[in-house]
Amino acid sequence: MKSRLIILYTALLMLAAPALAQQPAFTLPQLKAFAELTPDAFRQQIKSQGFSYADKTVTDEVSMIEYEKFVDGQTTHLMKSTYVESRRSEDGVQLSLTDKAAFERLVKEARDTGYKPGEKGRIPGGETYQEYKRKNEVVRFVYPKKESGMGLPSYTAVVWR
Repeated sequence: MKSRLIILYTALLMLAAPALAQQPAFTLPQLKAFAELTPDAFRQQIKSQGFSYADKTVTDEVSMIEYEKFVDGQTTHLMKSTYVESRRSEDGVQLSLTDKAAFERLVKEARDTGYKPGEKGRIPGGETYQEYKRKNEVVRFVYPKKESGMGLPSYTAVVWR
């Protein structure tokens, strides 16, 4: 009986391993749904996809929790920001990828689903951004600096509630 349970457990683990070892492919609706979740529900969703805890920052105004996943030399970071009630509209999710093709799929998805180019700019770190707007929804895509230094450049998508 004990050996059967071990075999069953091993088989289940082997079936789950490929899913945990794959780089996630998020869509804009998924990111928007993550922004709507409570921090605990977000943690459960992300951990079920093989992400591990990376960092947490808490101030009087905001709580930011970051998770990460490394697969095949690519890195994915997912951070949820939850603000105090007076700034609740700023709640959001930030997805940072080293996989440029996955990032470009998100930008294409934004264009294909009716988001129109909006504000362009540069953030204090020197990266450029392009916002896309659809009605009252905004998605910001942040591109790495030309000379990003060591490692792979990181591409970021920010989705607000």
